[in-house]
Amino acid sequence: MARLVYACRFEVQAVDGLDKVVAAYREWLVGYYCKRHKSVGFSFDPCRTGDANSLPASHLLSSIVYEADAGKAIRVRWSFPDNNDVGLRWSNDIRIGQFAERCSVEHLISIESVQYSVSPARLQFGSPRVVREICAKTPTYVGNMRVRATPYDLQHDALGDLLALLTSDLRKLPVVILSPYARGEPNIIDANQLARNLAGVAVIVRIEDPEVTWDFAHEVGRQLSCFNGAARIYWPGFTNNADPRVHRLFFGSWIEQVGSAVASRTIERTVFAVAAFRFVPDERISDLVRTAESVERQKLLSEKRAAGDDFWKDYERDLALLEGERERVQELEIENANLKANQQVLISSSPNSDESVGIPEDEVPSLSSVTEAVEAAARRCGNIQLLDSAYASASSSTFLRPYDVYKALADLNEIVDVWRKEREKKGSGGDLLQHLRDRGWGKRSSMRISDTTRGKYRSDYEFIYKGRKQLFEPHITIGAGDSNSCASIHFILDQNLEKMVIGHVGKHLPNTKT
Repeated sequence: MARLVYACRFEVQAVDGLDKVVAAYREWLVGYYCKRHKSVGFSFDPCRTGDANSLPASHLLSSIVYEADAGKAIRVRWSFPDNNDVGLRWSNDIRIGQFAERCSVEHLISIESVQYSVSPARLQFGSPRVVREICAKTPTYVGNMRVRATPYDLQHDALGDLLALLTSDLRKLPVVILSPYARGEPNIIDANQLARNLAGVAVIVRIEDPEVTWDFAHEVGRQLSCFNGAARIYWPGFTNNADPRVHRLFFGSWIEQVGSAVASRTIERTVFAVAAFRFVPDERISDLVRTAESVERQKLLSEKRAAGDDFWKDYERDLALLEGERERVQELEIENANLKANQQVLISSSPNSDESVGIPEDEVPSLSSVTEAVEAAARRCGNIQLLDSAYASASSSTFLRPYDVYKALADLNEIVDVWRKEREKKGSGGDLLQHLRDRGWGKRSSMRISDTTRGKYRSDYEFIYKGRKQLFEPHITIGAGDSNSCASIHFILDQNLEKMVIGHVGKHLPNTKT
């Protein structure tokens, strides 16, 4: 049974759109056989119904032209064996229909096993080159949204437009945002290549100014933002109250760890999988095809009647074929049910995960308490060490935004990596407060407490580390007000162990103002 692995559907806005699209597909198909298979003189005209000749063994290429009062449609089917796995077969199903000034294009890619072998398929695929070229060279739309094979660079004055797009009920495609690092370095993912590969199925937005990143975070909230070299997929249906686990965030630290190529491929596979699952054919093309086929059947029956042929035998044959098609529909319904079940598991347990590249099950954890935030950070952040006093303060905390606590601990974990790299290069890890400012904690962090507070409440800021009491002055303050809306994290950097040691997580410690 074939499995759909890629699907895209878009429209070219032009009265001669069908001619342009068909020409692009003709060049793509002919170029494949002339260059890859050295079939000199090979030709194929999609505008003529029939099969292509002189193809290599196990290759099939055919075209059917449909014409009716509503317009004209062309269907191209192309299949061939996999070069790396002889037990697999790839199939392309392309439908092109012209309707007034819009030309609708559908491109599906399926793969099926033609040999019984219980072994993983070595799938390596991306968007077809022809789709990328059409999106790059002609005005292309999905609904009312203009799509292209290049990224959009987000400037501050366009932030409102982006927010309107993200929350629009009319949006049909995911938006992938690539953020710069806090100090201004660009995201290491190649935005241009990602936009080409996802042409027709996603919109790529590149942010170059870190200040725009923070303004964006202010609008959507930190849980739903994209910052410090990260990438995030915002699916249609996004709201400011959305579950952050659904709109998957790929941390900059993870992208650095696996490399830009693996990170890009993971994002692409995620979008391709969802696009294939959510694909729905264009009803205009389907109606035109049905109408044209019905007219052709009636024409053949009339000719047989006029010739006196026993057309009832052909009629019975057609009924038998129809029954076979009904069985095929039942198979597709079962396959769709399986895909839907798999998709539900994918979204509910580990949105957009890809075990082959080692993405954690939940990059953005679901947290209901500060204790859960601390425990999640302990599992995921190898550069922090949480003292017993941190667990104790977290367990008594009533702070209502545990994710903000987790994010602060995750940032401290990343700071250690940056500090370590700078020390290796320059002999010094740099100013810790500056590292915090680079991650947006500048106004909410400090390296010391006031002299008055130290004199009066010193013991509240001392925690047992390495067998003795030590003063934990550096801190991050989250929120303001009572313990439900304000929390603090106190820490020190152990330069020998290269660890951020956390002494307190929870209620703001006493000072002269409290």
